Amino acid sequence: MKVRACWSALENKAEQAITQLRAETVQAEKLRESLLSSQQRLEHMYEEYRAKNAAINISKGMADAMNQRQFMAQLLALRERVGQDITKSEMHLHNLAQRMLLAETERLKMKTLSENDFQAVQVHVRRREQRSMDELGMQQFNQARAA
Repeated sequence: MKVRACWSALENKAEQAITQLRAETVQAEKLRESLLSSQQRLEHMYEEYRAKNAAINISKGMADAMNQRQFMAQLLALRERVGQDITKSEMHLHNLAQRMLLAETERLKMKTLSENDFQAVQVHVRRREQRSMDELGMQQFNQARAA
């Protein structure tokens, strides 16, 4: 009786899935950090532009006021879109964490099955060796008694 290779192969497959999920998680965290950085830059730009235009709002013409409103609206729309992307990124990270938990559970299950199979083979080998030793002892006993 030999140790089955299927359990270790399945354990390796589960470990590869975990490695891939870890890489995806790192990439998703980098994306989220980038989005958060973009959000901060947009907030800063919006506040800076609003403060600058509030100070010189008196001397503007109608076209400048329309351009200012349009630019501010674009900044607000962009800020909203970045906020939505951050929410999607966080949902993706949560999903990856759940998948990681399931993959880790699967890996532990395969590892346990592999260890159980190895122990079963060891028990079988020990019993077979013990049986051989018992038979050899009986043969020697019977030969000594017959002589």
